Amino acid sequence: MDLKELYNIHHNRHPWETSRLNALRRLLLPHIFEGIKVLDIGCGDGFISRNLFSHLQSKEVTAVDIHLSDERIQEIVNLSCGIKYQRDLPEAGVFDLVLLLDVIEHVEYDHSFLANLVGRYISRKSMVMITVPAFQSIYGSHDVFLGHYRRYNLKTLMQLSTACGLCVLSSGYLFSTLLLPKIILYNLLNTDGNPEGVGNWRRGNGVTRLIESILNIDNKLLLTADRIGIKFPGLTGWVLCEKR
Repeated sequence: MDLKELYNIHHNRHPWETSRLNALRRLLLPHIFEGIKVLDIGCGDGFISRNLFSHLQSKEVTAVDIHLSDERIQEIVNLSCGIKYQRDLPEAGVFDLVLLLDVIEHVEYDHSFLANLVGRYISRKSMVMITVPAFQSIYGSHDVFLGHYRRYNLKTLMQLSTACGLCVLSSGYLFSTLLLPKIILYNLLNTDGNPEGVGNWRRGNGVTRLIESILNIDNKLLLTADRIGIKFPGLTGWVLCEKR
């Protein structure tokens, strides 16, 4: 979650967040191992890393977000084990896995930003997971609220990754069921919903679980189709890469 959307660290999580975590588990589990070194850039409140690596006895996770305050770090570090939170990128180091989850759309010069990260932190055995909001045609008020410079499609995301020295191993979209409602809200009704986003989720457990189940099925079908080379569009684009 972007820290601009966070109101309460203990709030009921939006089903988009939990289903996104489940999709990332499916994609990254083959590349997660005991003793892994992870750099989570733009970690937000640490929800992804806190849950993605919780089963490991040994790990070194550096979670970075420029918007983390000292108070927020103290609040979330008490929920985490083996995760180091900080506002600045480490000076140096090589990591087994680098996470850029909905990050590069916040950066004006995304090519130089990503190329610099690849040069500083990525070895030939490292993996890089990138997710982005998809399709510039539905750029709206929520993007403005979050400070997005752009949205991507899979082609532009893959071109950016390869231009920065990465080799794309797999790619696809998530959340196809959310794409059509987004298009209808933005293009047909001239509205973009609640700009405050997922941090304002106040629905009950029953509704939350139902929507999460639908989104989990949606993403599972998309990932299955990806494996046989079929790319259905969705609200989120992703690539899993290694250094070329």
